[in-house]
Amino acid sequence: MPDDAHRRRATVAAPPTTTHAPPPPPATTAPFALIWDQVRRHGAARVAGLVVLGLVGALLDNLMPYALGSLINAVTAVTGGDAAMQRPAYLWLGVLCAIWITGPVLGRVHTFASTTTMLKLRNTIQDELFTYVHGHAPRFFLDQLSGALSAKVRNAAGAATAVIDYLFSTVPRLVILFIVSAILVAHQAPAFLLLFGAFAVVFTLVALLLAQSCRKYAKASGKAATAYAGRLIDSLNNWDLVRAFARRTFERELLAPFGQREYDTGVKLRVVLFRMRLALHAVGIAFLIVVVWWSFQEALAARLSVGTLTMLISLSLLISAHVNSLGDTLLQFFEQLGLLTESLETVTTPHEVTDSPSAQPLKIAGGAIEIRDVTFSYPDGTPVFTHLSLSIAAGEKVGLVGPSGAGKSTLLRLLRRQFPMQGGAILIDGQDIENVTWDSLHEAFAEVPQTPSVFHRSVRENITYGRPEASEAELIHAAEMAYCHDFVVARAGGYDAVVGEKGMKLSGGERQRVAIARAFLKNAPILILDEATSSLDSEAEHLIQDGLLKLMDGRTVIAVAHRLSTIMHLDRIIVLEEGRVIEQGAHAALLAKGGTYARLWNRQAGGFM
Repeated sequence: MPDDAHRRRATVAAPPTTTHAPPPPPATTAPFALIWDQVRRHGAARVAGLVVLGLVGALLDNLMPYALGSLINAVTAVTGGDAAMQRPAYLWLGVLCAIWITGPVLGRVHTFASTTTMLKLRNTIQDELFTYVHGHAPRFFLDQLSGALSAKVRNAAGAATAVIDYLFSTVPRLVILFIVSAILVAHQAPAFLLLFGAFAVVFTLVALLLAQSCRKYAKASGKAATAYAGRLIDSLNNWDLVRAFARRTFERELLAPFGQREYDTGVKLRVVLFRMRLALHAVGIAFLIVVVWWSFQEALAARLSVGTLTMLISLSLLISAHVNSLGDTLLQFFEQLGLLTESLETVTTPHEVTDSPSAQPLKIAGGAIEIRDVTFSYPDGTPVFTHLSLSIAAGEKVGLVGPSGAGKSTLLRLLRRQFPMQGGAILIDGQDIENVTWDSLHEAFAEVPQTPSVFHRSVRENITYGRPEASEAELIHAAEMAYCHDFVVARAGGYDAVVGEKGMKLSGGERQRVAIARAFLKNAPILILDEATSSLDSEAEHLIQDGLLKLMDGRTVIAVAHRLSTIMHLDRIIVLEEGRVIEQGAHAALLAKGGTYARLWNRQAGGFM
């Protein structure tokens, strides 16, 4: 390793540290626990205000039958010759008019407050779930459809706010309706109190019993809807492949079973909810008929005044109307609850890789890496490394070669703690990566992968992704070093041109050079090159080799390559086979040894197939 590399190492800037802590993870996968946690932390005052507005509105609804009954009693008394009741009659008429005016205004205020509160909570929940999902290890994403995953984040946030709105708007109004009705009946017609109480008990029991079956079908319906959305997005994201193979009809047929499953589960849910609505409607109508008939008989027998009869009938009509409305809203409630439950089960899966409570940010001194007795196997039990040990000095440039399945890519992932190891340790500048924060570990690396990820954003945003605060001069310098400045400025829009989904508006080589420019600009002390020039033609590769050499300068470099000509100049080449280091040394020394590396080199005829 050249001495000047040590001297230049100091010019590499330390990676930026994260300035904004991520939001706390979801408290639980249980929907009601998550809802309570979100309301408590982000909307307690707003939701309390909604509950108060709803209770006042429900109170006004209940007082209207009482005011109407009192008005009728007063008017009846006046017409019967009691002049003293004329003043109370006008008073109750004024109360009734105030309720008619205040009620709708309060309802509009409640609707506006509910809408803005739910928007705030939805954005907060979505933001926290989105951040939590990004904290998952690679294995989680490998098991998920990206389209379904994004749909679940959106669905969970939207469904959570719908459930919150129901629980803190609809339910309190119903509760206050029963309570105030019971108080009014106890005051005006105590004989009817037992009937109202019996109705409340029967209604609650029927609703709770039927709700249990609704939850099961709602969850199945939400799962089917998410699966359909995931398949749909996956197919549309690969529109070019579908068109290239003329498989539009095939995709439609492939999607059909998912659409049918969504339809079938939706129908089953609606059948159950239809039965619930019928049952609740039957209970409500039976209650209404009994109250009207009994109060009518009592009035004919002169045991009830006309005003009290009016109040009882009005209260019964009001309760029956709320019961019928509840049957309609329960459909939406259980659909959203099922969607929320199903989405949370996936999205809030516990993280496979987490920071320990005592984890500290990684402090880079030079970028020395020590792999000490590492053992790692895949979840199915297939071993990759058994007691692997390897040291890479600060500023050393190392190449990794070997056949597919030798463990090269897995080793790179372990360096960034993307999979939990079964044994051993990896140290960077003497610090065990298990004891440093995951974000600071990733900030220490810059990577140019074989298939670079490119956002559907501008060229500028893609290059500056690692350092959004970079100046225009730094951006252009990085682009020039990666030999992409010329093709960028030649396009309409230049650095502000949007590259399309997955960078489809760029060629493979152009995407690769954008990724290299991104690595230049990040300026991290440890550089990983995973087949970094695989998408370049010979001329472009020749142009960029000089840029890559400059990018490597003063950094610890690990380069994976199948094309050996791209790593022959590195300080050391490590040959892996079946998870073991079978050879290592400089290019010339390995050729002279005449082992595995020499055979690979000769097979490529000096670096070319």
